Amino acid sequence: MFKRIIVIGIGLSLLPFASVQADEAGGEDIVVPPRARPAQAPAPAPAPVIVEKAVSAPPPAWVELERLSVAAGIGISWGDGTVTFAGKPYGFSVRGLSVGALGASKLYAVGGVRNLDRIEDFPGAYMSVEAGFAAGAGASAITMRNEHGVVITLRSELLGTQFKLGPEGIRITLN
Repeated sequence: MFKRIIVIGIGLSLLPFASVQADEAGGEDIVVPPRARPAQAPAPAPAPVIVEKAVSAPPPAWVELERLSVAAGIGISWGDGTVTFAGKPYGFSVRGLSVGALGASKLYAVGGVRNLDRIEDFPGAYMSVEAGFAAGAGASAITMRNEHGVVITLRSELLGTQFKLGPEGIRITLN
């Protein structure tokens, strides 16, 4: 009996691949379509990969400055610093004059630079108006602007004794 089931099973499995015709008495053909094979889905089209260039802006311009000042009514100052523009450091010198100042001090300052599109615009005469007093160690902030519209905002630490009431101007030259 087992052999008969296998033969019938094989015969039935071949049935979808055969077409059967009726005898002449029935008068019509019966066609059994082959069993539908599972259609293989076409491989998906590769998705377009868009690789965009990373946006990289140069870091903002930055200033580090060390300046000495001596004043008795009219003060003079001098110093050196570095401005970092487009990732590249440039050395500069500072010379200044202040009115209404008294004392001696050493200033360490760092800060940002705005409106600097070309390094050639950095040198120039910077003006600030401030009033301040420092005895021992003090901290302050100064904003200065030159004739090219470049603005430097410095946060500073002042060592020494200095009293200042009035305008201050410095000239920056690239080394």
